[in-house]
Amino acid sequence: MQEIKIIKSEELLYTYKDGFAQSEVPVACPGIRITSCRLKPGKTQTISTFSKEDKMQILFFTTTGGFVRYGNTIYEIDDQAVFIPDFDRAGLSVTSGENELCFYRITGPMTDVDRRQMENCHYILPRFVRLRESIEYTEGFTQESGSRVVSHSIIAGRHLGRYTMGWNIGAGPDFIGQHTHPTLEQWYFMLDGSEFDYVAGGKEIPVRAGDISFTPHGTSHGSSCTADGYINYVWFELNRAWEEL
Repeated sequence: MQEIKIIKSEELLYTYKDGFAQSEVPVACPGIRITSCRLKPGKTQTISTFSKEDKMQILFFTTTGGFVRYGNTIYEIDDQAVFIPDFDRAGLSVTSGENELCFYRITGPMTDVDRRQMENCHYILPRFVRLRESIEYTEGFTQESGSRVVSHSIIAGRHLGRYTMGWNIGAGPDFIGQHTHPTLEQWYFMLDGSEFDYVAGGKEIPVRAGDISFTPHGTSHGSSCTADGYINYVWFELNRAWEEL
């Protein structure tokens, strides 16, 4: 059985080459790869792409400044944002601005289920989503239970096959209610100002900006923060409903 894992920001080590560094995040889930990337000011880094028969890819920018170039189109990174390329149909590169650019690169295998769901949803790629432009929604274990935390959808279910992504934000005192996902493997990426307790599997774990958590399917989890705390994280999920768990 997989276990809850918390990766502290200071555990990620970086060695730069030509202004670019990446640190492998121990993700605890076969097939998924997450790297934390840093690009020195004024540098450009080419990012490998994959076919639709191979892997999906998500770039999640946690700092601002610079741009993504995909083919002949440029997307300005003027806010924390997510970019999803249209697989290998064009070249992909990232250029930093006046400050170091930090981002996560997430890849995962594409299956027949993923491709079929994307085709049924008619999801159009590439897609560039600023967090502030993502769609708000409510959840029974949070907003409908009295929480003021605001939930947002970045990548909706089936739009990228088994992969989904969202953002939760709210100043303390507040909470995200305890809940369980029978088939979802879930990662949290703690963002600016985050200071709260992640409560999962009966454990209460303090987390801060830059930390990453992994919660396996079937594990009860939630979050809480005091008046001085702040909940601010992006979540990424893999739905394993079509596998034998």
